[in-house]
Amino acid sequence: MSLKNTLKTIKNKDCSSIQRFYRSDKWKIARAMKIASAGGRCEMCGGIGTEVHHKIHLTPENVSDPEISINQENLMLLCNECHNKVHGRFEGSGKYGFDEDGNMVKKQQP
Repeated sequence: MSLKNTLKTIKNKDCSSIQRFYRSDKWKIARAMKIASAGGRCEMCGGIGTEVHHKIHLTPENVSDPEISINQENLMLLCNECHNKVHGRFEGSGKYGFDEDGNMVKKQQP
């Protein structure tokens, strides 16, 4: 197997644990709880919330840790636009982050 194929296999294996998590009953319950507690509204702009976002992003290393994966304090209901901003999609990477209180803030440019 080539190095490229080996790396692809490792990446797919790592991602599979996260994919399994997102199909789990634990996630479905945690997601429903967050949507209900936020009243279905984006916690950033007040729009219609569609995405339950992990403030501490899931990785293959932490996906099994319930303090990160399903802890309501680590989850935030966002609309699609705010979710894209948090991930730096379509605007350049990493323009937004979270402060110590979990509020989304624009990062200072160096």
